[in-house]
Amino acid sequence: MIRNYYTEAFKGGIAPIIGGTPADPNATQLIDGTVKITESTTATSVLNAATSVTIVLTLNISIKRGMYITAPTIAPSPVVINDNLIVQQVVHGINTTVTLNKPIQMNAGQVLTFFNIKQSSWKEYSLFVGTSPEQGNNFGSITSGTANLANQAQNQITIKVSNPYVQVGMTVYDDGVQVGVIATVTNSTTFVLVAALAADIVANSILTFAFTVLPSISVLTIDNRTVTFTNPAQGFVLPVSVVQITSVAGGISNLIALE
Repeated sequence: MIRNYYTEAFKGGIAPIIGGTPADPNATQLIDGTVKITESTTATSVLNAATSVTIVLTLNISIKRGMYITAPTIAPSPVVINDNLIVQQVVHGINTTVTLNKPIQMNAGQVLTFFNIKQSSWKEYSLFVGTSPEQGNNFGSITSGTANLANQAQNQITIKVSNPYVQVGMTVYDDGVQVGVIATVTNSTTFVLVAALAADIVANSILTFAFTVLPSISVLTIDNRTVTFTNPAQGFVLPVSVVQITSVAGGISNLIALE
């Protein structure tokens, strides 16, 4: 529940779009679902020093100063939309020569995407954290239960006493041995795993359910900076003006974007 002193300060709230998903790997959607990119073009690198702020591309007169760049296939460090790699200067001749705001390494033949964003139209929100798991040991959250019998041919497990703290994405351990990851929560005693059990679970086994990473939220702020909050408190409003949620981990859920 959002406390009164929060609701009095805001006009309303929406369930935010979260970028960085398999369908949106570059986090191109903002909190309200609008698209971050306004225009884009691509060009292929012809020549580049091992690490340099200058890259030479096939001629593309659509590339302009101030454009952002992505290159998701650069190894070992792909360039994504929130890396803020920007064209500082551009010269068009036989090729297009670009000066960047920071050095990168790439091979000839690398395809890059150049795009503009309309930052002046971004709508900012305060972000309320509805659910943040409690901490335990080195995991994001730990809870446990005594299991009923389950065999390795099935992907469903049942515990004997209701446990409302088990969530999708938790790893399941049987007496310390990993047996699977929860895909869906049927109810507070029955859970479906991503794959069939790797081994039988005997009756009365002690199962542990844990997130293997700490709870965190990564956001893009109104001034186009990426910030990550680790272990945010449940019921907490993040102290930044957020335009985009790029990723969540460790059981963070029930986020509300407040206007």
